[in-house]
Amino acid sequence: MFNNAGIMHPKDDDALSTEESVWDLTMDINVKGVWYGCKYAIIAMRKNGGGSVINTASFVAMMGAATPQLAYTASKGAVLAMTRELAMVHARENIRFNSLCPGPIRTPLLMDFLNTTEKKERRLVHVPQGRFGEAIEQAYGALFLASNESSYVTGTDFRVDGGLCSAYVTPEGKPNGPINEFIEYLNAEGIYLPEDGQPIAASIEEIDSDEEITEFNDDIEGSTNKLPNFPEVEQAIKEAIYEFEGAVFPKLNWTSPRDAAWISATQTLKCTSPFDVFLLLKSSDFINHDLNHAYENCVDAEEKKSDHEKSRFNLVLRKWYDLQPSMEFRCFVKDQEIIGITQRDLNHYPFLIDEKSNIEQSIYQFFEDVIRDEFESINYVFDVYIQRNRNKVYLVDFNPFSPSTDAILYDWNELISFDLDTIEPEIRLVESQQEANILSCNAPKFATNMIPKDVIDLSSGKSIAEFAEEFERAMRHAEEGYSSTSDEEE
Repeated sequence: MFNNAGIMHPKDDDALSTEESVWDLTMDINVKGVWYGCKYAIIAMRKNGGGSVINTASFVAMMGAATPQLAYTASKGAVLAMTRELAMVHARENIRFNSLCPGPIRTPLLMDFLNTTEKKERRLVHVPQGRFGEAIEQAYGALFLASNESSYVTGTDFRVDGGLCSAYVTPEGKPNGPINEFIEYLNAEGIYLPEDGQPIAASIEEIDSDEEITEFNDDIEGSTNKLPNFPEVEQAIKEAIYEFEGAVFPKLNWTSPRDAAWISATQTLKCTSPFDVFLLLKSSDFINHDLNHAYENCVDAEEKKSDHEKSRFNLVLRKWYDLQPSMEFRCFVKDQEIIGITQRDLNHYPFLIDEKSNIEQSIYQFFEDVIRDEFESINYVFDVYIQRNRNKVYLVDFNPFSPSTDAILYDWNELISFDLDTIEPEIRLVESQQEANILSCNAPKFATNMIPKDVIDLSSGKSIAEFAEEFERAMRHAEEGYSSTSDEEE
C-alpha cells in the first residue's frame, strides 16, 4: 500500500497567517487520508499474512525551514509519528510501515513555484548533490520498501533527498555542477563515449607487426583521472528513451546535430541509448555553435555576449517518429506573411505535383489558425510535417530568417529582397527526376563535417586530377618533414 496523496496549500504560511480552513484541509488530506489508507490496508493484509505500507512524508518533517508552510510541515511530522507507532503495533503481524521522505523533486508543481533561476539556486545550494530529485528516484525508493528485499525494514524514515537532511554545509561550487561538467565535456577535444554507462576514450596503438588496430583503451597515460562520468545525465537519457518507447532524437537549446547524422549507424538522429546521444553531440559542429557562437550573427552581438556566457543549456529529447521525408516542408515568413514554401527532402516525389495545391492550402490554413497571431517575430522560418492520410499539419520547428537557415530550393538573396506587392509567393517542389539527379550531384549535405579540414583546404577550386596531385605532394612534404625531424632527434 502506497499512501502518496497530499497537498501543500498556496495559502499555507506561518502560525499567524495560516487560515483555519487551510490548516483543516491540509490535515484532512495529509494526515487523515494516510490514517484511512493504513486502517484499511491493515484489514486486507491481516487476511494475506502481512504486507508493506509506505507513507509519503517529507524531509521538512525532520528539519526546520525559514520559508513557512506550517500546516504542511506539521502534517508530515504527524505522518512520521503515526508510521513509527503503526510499525511497532503491527510488527508481529508481519505488516511493515515505513515513511518515504523525499527531498525537493523536479515536478511541474515545484518548477512552477520556483520559476526563476534565482529561486531554483536558492534551494539547490542546500542540497549536497546540487540538483533536484526526479520522480523516478522516489519510485525506486518506494519499490524497495514494497519489495521482499526490505523484509527486515520497518519503522524507518526512508530519506531520498540528495543528502539534504544530513548536511551542515554542502560542497562548494555551482549547484548545477554536473551539468557544467557535461558542457565542458561537449566542448573538449576528442570523442569520449559511454560503454555500459562509463565513457571511454578511443585510441590507435601501433603493434610490432607494423599493423594498426583500433582499441578502446582506458589505460592511456593520464586518461584514468580524466575520463568523463555523467551518471545523472546518462540515467536521464535512459529514462527518456524508456518513456518514449525506445527511441528519441536530441536537440540542444537551438539546434539538433543534423550535421553529424552520417556518423550514426542508422544515418539518422534516432537514438536508442546514451551512446547514440553522446556520439551525435560530440560529433556536431552545430552543437558547438550553440554552446559557443549562438549570438555571433545577431545585430547586438556584443550585448548578447554576456547573455551567452550566462546561458543555461538544455538537452531536449523528443520522441522519435519515422516520418515520410516527402511530406516535410519549410516555410519562409517575412513581415508576418508566407513568402515561400519548399519541400525539405530533395528527391523527386511525383505525387507531390498532383497534391501541390492541397499542400499549399493546408499550410496556409495552419499558418493562419495556429502560428501567425501567436508567434512574436515577424520574420522567421518554420518547418511542418503533413500527415498524408489525414491531411493534418504538425509544427516541427522554428528557425531564424537568415542565411544560417538552409534555404533549400530558394536563395537567400531572393528571400531577403522578396516584395509581396510585386511577387506572388509559391511552393517549390523537385519537379522531375532529372532535377533530383542534378541536385544529388552536389556534395552531400554537411559533407565538410565528414572530411578533415586540411583536405578541404587543399581541394578548394581544383579539378580531381589537380587535387590528387596536390594531395600527393602534401603527403610527400609531410613525410619528408617527419623524416627530417627524426634525423634531428637521432
